[in-house]
Amino acid sequence: MIATLEWPPYICSACAKNGAAADALRSLLKDQGITVEFVFFPWVQAQKNGAKPKYVGYFPAWREEVLPEFNSSKALFSSPVVFLQRKEAPLKWQNLHDLRGKTFAVTQGYGNTQEFNRHVKDGTFKILTVLSDEITLKRLAEGTVDGVLMDYKVAQHYLKALPQTLTKSIEINPKIVEIKELYFAFNKYSPGQLKILNALIESANFSKSVDTFLLQGP
Repeated sequence: MIATLEWPPYICSACAKNGAAADALRSLLKDQGITVEFVFFPWVQAQKNGAKPKYVGYFPAWREEVLPEFNSSKALFSSPVVFLQRKEAPLKWQNLHDLRGKTFAVTQGYGNTQEFNRHVKDGTFKILTVLSDEITLKRLAEGTVDGVLMDYKVAQHYLKALPQTLTKSIEINPKIVEIKELYFAFNKYSPGQLKILNALIESANFSKSVDTFLLQGP
């Protein structure tokens, strides 16, 4: 079993085939006779449960989200990270320091980016930590925060899926913050599974499988 989170369109309990990343992983392992079972939790809980012997780990995770007691797979795919903003108050920036004094909503347990985290630590940014991506967007729409840091495809998904009364005031800032690679975090009980996945990654184009799924739409 694999501990995971609700992170559409990459992975979610209600998505077709559980989403793009879930389908790519399932297809990759199917030829090896390995059945994939996902168990969905809030992100912090997914990380905690992923350490238990009945799970092999958690997936997917940015590099910053692979906890010290876990072993990271090779990179599976990558995606851009962007800011969401209110249309009436767009974020104007060339480098992150230009956003000093701004407040951002972040989802509890997310790794974000090293530079973003550094600006939080030194007080350049303020953050409001909430339990889910949906709540970050609600806080943005109501004006509690100035922006939200989010994966680009996830942002696109929520802007389409959430009520228009919420999303009509929100847009994606056009500047990419960083391209992030995604990994599988294996626990200490699963060295064999880590070896198998890494070997399969060498001969497969996981990223292409994710992109193809996303292009097909819902």
